[in-house]
Amino acid sequence: MDMTQKEVAVIEAAIKSRNKSKRIQPILFALMIGALLAMLFGSLSGDNFTYLAFLLVFLTIVSPQLGNAPKYCELVDILEKNLPQNETMEDVLSQELKT
Repeated sequence: MDMTQKEVAVIEAAIKSRNKSKRIQPILFALMIGALLAMLFGSLSGDNFTYLAFLLVFLTIVSPQLGNAPKYCELVDILEKNLPQNETMEDVLSQELKT
């Protein structure tokens, strides 16, 4: 599979972003558990827990996209370009109908 330097850079940036998100997500999960325990023991009000929970869930979802992470469509474009071009069933059927 031959790739340009730009494509390799995009893939390496995606790997770095994935690794960063793998480190951040357990921390956010631990914060969520800590906030839940604080609410259960009365140290944190239900309203404050709700705001904190929404913030933590939002950060968990958005964390892979923070920074200079490549867009999903860029990675799909690279994969599509390197995908072997096999004949589809439509191509085979249209060729048989022509003959």
